[in-house]
Amino acid sequence: MLKFLRILLIAAAVLVIAFGATASYLLQDPNRFKPQLEALIEDQSGVPLTIGGDLGWRLWPPVSITAEDLSADYEGQAWQVGRLTLDLDAIAAARDPGHWRVQSLTVDDVTMHQEGSVLTVKQARLSELTPNRPAPVTAELVYAAEGRQPLPVTLDGEVSVDPETLDLMLRNTRFTTTDAEGTCTLAAKPVADPSPGPAATEQDLIPVDLFRAWSWNGECRLDWVRLDDRQFEDVAVDLSNDAGNSAVIARAPRFFGGEAVADIAIDARRAPVRWTVTPTLTGVNSKELLEWLDQRLNWLASLAYGGTLTFEGNTTDELLASMSGETRFDGGQGSLHIGAIRDQLLSLASMFNEGERIAAWPEMWDYQRFVGNWRINRQHHQLNAALDNLSLAAEGDYRPASDEMDVLLTLVFGNDPSLPVFDVNPLLYDLPIPVRCRGALAEPTCRVDQKVAQGIVAEALGSENSELRSKLEQKIDEDVPEEYRDAARSLLDALGTSLKGRARDD
Repeated sequence: MLKFLRILLIAAAVLVIAFGATASYLLQDPNRFKPQLEALIEDQSGVPLTIGGDLGWRLWPPVSITAEDLSADYEGQAWQVGRLTLDLDAIAAARDPGHWRVQSLTVDDVTMHQEGSVLTVKQARLSELTPNRPAPVTAELVYAAEGRQPLPVTLDGEVSVDPETLDLMLRNTRFTTTDAEGTCTLAAKPVADPSPGPAATEQDLIPVDLFRAWSWNGECRLDWVRLDDRQFEDVAVDLSNDAGNSAVIARAPRFFGGEAVADIAIDARRAPVRWTVTPTLTGVNSKELLEWLDQRLNWLASLAYGGTLTFEGNTTDELLASMSGETRFDGGQGSLHIGAIRDQLLSLASMFNEGERIAAWPEMWDYQRFVGNWRINRQHHQLNAALDNLSLAAEGDYRPASDEMDVLLTLVFGNDPSLPVFDVNPLLYDLPIPVRCRGALAEPTCRVDQKVAQGIVAEALGSENSELRSKLEQKIDEDVPEEYRDAARSLLDALGTSLKGRARDD
């Protein structure tokens, strides 16, 4: 886009010079000079531009030059301009016929096609054109990428361009789209000798060639931005790029009752592209956030979240498959729906005749502590969390491409009196309870892993130093008559041996 802007400016300058030098002659038939003008434009810009329509000249104020049906092909982009109009300062020309000042440059009906994407500019207008000085600019355009909704954009601001170096400056440029509105300031300049990027595809998230060929610094202050039908206000975005070494920092001070910051570093100098994302949430209403994310977890808390994630690639699938890093959360004090945990424990509780006790747990658990951290290495995940006296450890694989998970969760109940205690049989305290989850991420099938559970119980019963064995020994001493205690201990040993055998057979 910036390269094409330079082409238009050069075309405008060539038209002014050519018409200004031979105005009287050109009035006879200006179209005869199209081949010479096309050659001069290509010589100045390095891009072949074809003038397929008529050249025109109007003398009464404002003095105007027009060119119709301009076309150019550049680096896989096919440009078509319906009409280019130059308005000249007639008074300045009368004072000094050798110097022409452009009052405005207007292009109408512009289209750019590139690999399934189409940029349409209904009209764009630059006024008071003077090199290296701010010029008012307005534009109405629509960008349509294949498979996505067209994005209409209007611009109104100031732009300055150095026609020799192509350094560009946007000042206080107001933009409006269907999903955002705000003001941006941006300074950009081309890189002298950019390294070539990989071949572009329709799935690319960023244009690598553009990131390598340009450097920029800027900021946008968004009055509002809409994401998935939710509007966020007063969002600040700072952006920079140095020949492919890029950074974006977005701050949303009113994000579901708290604040959100996303710090994104993009290294487009390497192949594949490397992304480093550092998200931070502070004081966010977890219930509203999860509803916005379309998650069914009923959780009400003031959420803090942070960490660092890295990705590689330039498509959504590549990023999901390569995600690695660690994040942490702290849910403070709040309420959490624990029906899924309770349901998984009911089958195990029947072994201890404790189904009624666990079934009586409340649907919503008012907790004092809910913290955890999540580690990911591509498809392998590890999660450790603590909900009051319940500790949870999860480890397994999730494949985004097929939306399949196979994760083993281990639940351990404690009885720290300083925190709310889950009502379970004391025999279950400190005993790891395995739950296997398989299937789609949104609706996995989770069951107590009977094979692993049998192995754990068998190991505990067979070890004289295990917590479970000690508690059962204590119960025997308290509740079993002395003459039957040895027999009861023998039964424990037999049960442990039996469970070990069944675990091996399964």
